[in-house]
Amino acid sequence: MDEAVQIIEKIMREKLAATHVAIIDESHLHRGHKAAGGGGHYHLTVVSSQFETANLIDQRRLVYSALDQQINGTPKLIHALQIKTLTPEQWQAAGKSS
Repeated sequence: MDEAVQIIEKIMREKLAATHVAIIDESHLHRGHKAAGGGGHYHLTVVSSQFETANLIDQRRLVYSALDQQINGTPKLIHALQIKTLTPEQWQAAGKSS
């Protein structure tokens, strides 16, 4: 597992108490992307009970806030992030398990 993926997963588990985290590194699909300026492209699925009282926009804000240093810091770890957030109930209803 790539170091950036490990860092993202650790942050989601620590800051959002995520019960499930899935990260797909899609950086290889964006090679030669001149605007990237460093950082990778990731698809992130996060399951957390912290999303239960938050609307979809606030759920994304929680994720972006937790990953702020990785998105805006130096060195930049994340250039692009596609996010799917679910509550444990939504995750279970989708037939998934941790």
